[in-house]
Amino acid sequence: MTDLVSRMVARLLLRMVGVTGVLVSLCFMMVEYLPGDIAFQVAAARYDVENVTPDVEAAVERELGLDQPAGFRFGQWLCALARGDLGRSVVTHQPVASMLEAPLRRSLLLVALTLPLSVAFGLPLGLWLGRTPTGLTVAKLLGALASGAPTYVLGLLLVLIVSIKLKVLPSAGFGGAAFLILPAATLALRGMVRIALLTAVCIADALQHPSIAFARMKGLGEASVMLQHALPLTSATIVAFVFATLAAQLEGAAVVEQLFAYPGLGKLLVDAVLARDVPVVQASAIVMAMLIVACNTMGEASVWLFDRRTQT
Repeated sequence: MTDLVSRMVARLLLRMVGVTGVLVSLCFMMVEYLPGDIAFQVAAARYDVENVTPDVEAAVERELGLDQPAGFRFGQWLCALARGDLGRSVVTHQPVASMLEAPLRRSLLLVALTLPLSVAFGLPLGLWLGRTPTGLTVAKLLGALASGAPTYVLGLLLVLIVSIKLKVLPSAGFGGAAFLILPAATLALRGMVRIALLTAVCIADALQHPSIAFARMKGLGEASVMLQHALPLTSATIVAFVFATLAAQLEGAAVVEQLFAYPGLGKLLVDAVLARDVPVVQASAIVMAMLIVACNTMGEASVWLFDRRTQT
C-alpha cells in the first residue's frame, strides 16, 4: 500500500511539474506575440503618447531587453524565476511580487466564498433533481442555460436587478463585505448549476445500481437510500468535479473582477495586458496557471482517495 501511495504521489507531482513547464513556456510566448509594439506601448504608458520619440522608444526597447533574441530572453527569465525573482513592473517600477500580493489575496478570498456557496446549493439541488426522470430533464435544461449564458451576462443581470433596480448592494469597487456579494454570487451561480447537473446525472445513474434496489427492499427510507447508498457510489466523481469547478471559478474570476472593478489577480492581469506591462502579465498568468494546475492535481488525487478501484 505504501508503494502504491508513493507511485501515485510521484506520478501526480511529475505531471504537475510537466504541465507547469508547458504553461511557463506558453506564458512567455503569449507575451512575446502580443499584437502591437510593446516598447511603444510601455513608453506611451510612462510618458504619454505625444512625448514618445524614436529615441525614447529605443531606450525602452533596450531596457526591456527586446533588442535581444527571444531565446536569450527566455533563458534569462527562467533563471530569474528559479531564483524567485518576478522582476519589476515596466510601468510603475515596483517589484512584481509585491504588486501580486494584495490582488492574489483578494482573488483567493472571492473564490473561497464562491466554492462553498456552489457546493452548499448545488449538491442538494442535484440530489433532489436526480431522483426522477423529470428532475433530471430540468437539471439538463438548467445546465444548458448556464453553459449558454456567459459569466458577464449573469453579472450584468445581477447588477441591473440588485444594484440598479433594488438598490441593495454596490455594483462595483472594493471596500468591505458588501462589495464581495455580487461578484461571489455571479461565480457561485454558474458553479452551483454545474455541480447540480453533474450530481443529478450521477445520482440518476447510481439509483440504477442493484445495491439501491436491495436497500429499498430492506425498508430503508428514501433519504437513507440517497445519502448512505447512492451518494457514496458517486462521491469520487462529485469531489473531483468540485475541484474542476474551483479551477473554472479561478478562470472566471478574471471576467468577474473586471466587470465589478474588483481589484483581484484577474483584473491586475487584464490591466497589465492593456498597459503592455510584460513582467506583470507573465507573473500574473503563471500564478493563475499554477493555482489551476494545483486544483486539477487535487481533483485527480481525490479520485484516487475516494474510488477504491484506483487503489488496486
